[in-house]
Amino acid sequence: MNDNIYAFSRTINRMSEDELRSVLRVLYMKSAHVVKRQAEQGERVDFAETMQSLFRDLDTPLDLGRLEQQALAEVEKPNEIHITFGDSPLGSLKMGMSKLPDQEKRSFFSIDDNYAVGPLGDLTRRADLQRRHLWLTERMCLNDREAYGMHELESLFELNATIQSFDSKTSIIIWYANNAREKTGLLYAMYLLRNTESPIYLIETSGLYKQLFDRPDVQYDVLHTGEILPEKLLAMWHVCSEQEPLSKGERRQLEQDWLELSVQPGLLRMMENGVIRSLTEDALDEYIMQKVRELTSNWEQGTYIRAARIVGEVIGTSSQHISASFVEYRLRQLVLQGQLEMDGKPLAMRYYSVRLAER
Repeated sequence: MNDNIYAFSRTINRMSEDELRSVLRVLYMKSAHVVKRQAEQGERVDFAETMQSLFRDLDTPLDLGRLEQQALAEVEKPNEIHITFGDSPLGSLKMGMSKLPDQEKRSFFSIDDNYAVGPLGDLTRRADLQRRHLWLTERMCLNDREAYGMHELESLFELNATIQSFDSKTSIIIWYANNAREKTGLLYAMYLLRNTESPIYLIETSGLYKQLFDRPDVQYDVLHTGEILPEKLLAMWHVCSEQEPLSKGERRQLEQDWLELSVQPGLLRMMENGVIRSLTEDALDEYIMQKVRELTSNWEQGTYIRAARIVGEVIGTSSQHISASFVEYRLRQLVLQGQLEMDGKPLAMRYYSVRLAER
């Protein structure tokens, strides 16, 4: 028994990272349960004794998986889990739905990684995840590389387990626009959810936006969910709240679409006629060069153009929703190929400029 801080320290020093994470999850769930119960029912619970009893017994063999399941059983499950792809749509959605009652019955979750770029494969396998992570880390801006390399890999490992842990009685609502990033993310999410019995609903925001908000005099093409105002996302939710969940056949088709996409060659995914296509990573290079030439015509001959200006021009004029980090990566590759010349340090796009290479 851990009856003092020294014994407790020895115990936690012997624990693996997975065991420590499990203890912290149990601590979080138990404390959240106690605080909620006291607030709602006015019960007096000795919180300190509850926590100390957990820590005192850490030096005896514990089934931490069973402890987590017991703690999960005490936590009130949400009725709905809303999934988006990226923090921007997540923030807008949470803001829009904050006006609805019963907030504690809804949970929000973001799948942040951009699966429209980089290698795929079987991302439930650690080796394939590591291969993808290494590819992305090597191509990121230098000032972002260290933080990404240290923290993002573990979040990728945990994504599968997190989605698989969703309660089978909870409805899952996936919000996505018809662009390569969100559509690829949707397919991956459906594959990870393949074994859940939860009902799954889809809200395709780009098409629904045109249906609800376009007028003859005002028409707008939504490239990604994050650009939709919170109140309009809320209106979309009201329209879709009575729809039927995906059928088993529809779910199997989306899962199969992921399996087929994940083994296609090519490191860049873009939309063509509503379908995701896998392309070589240099597929955007000529478009980037075209924008550099157009911008060059407005500058004095030989002037360097800030990399961020070029990236913004490419993203702003494309009919696709393109990752800024991927465009900036290709810009640096064009410098390495000798098509562009660089001035500055390639720490990030704001730190350097480029111009057409002199022939």
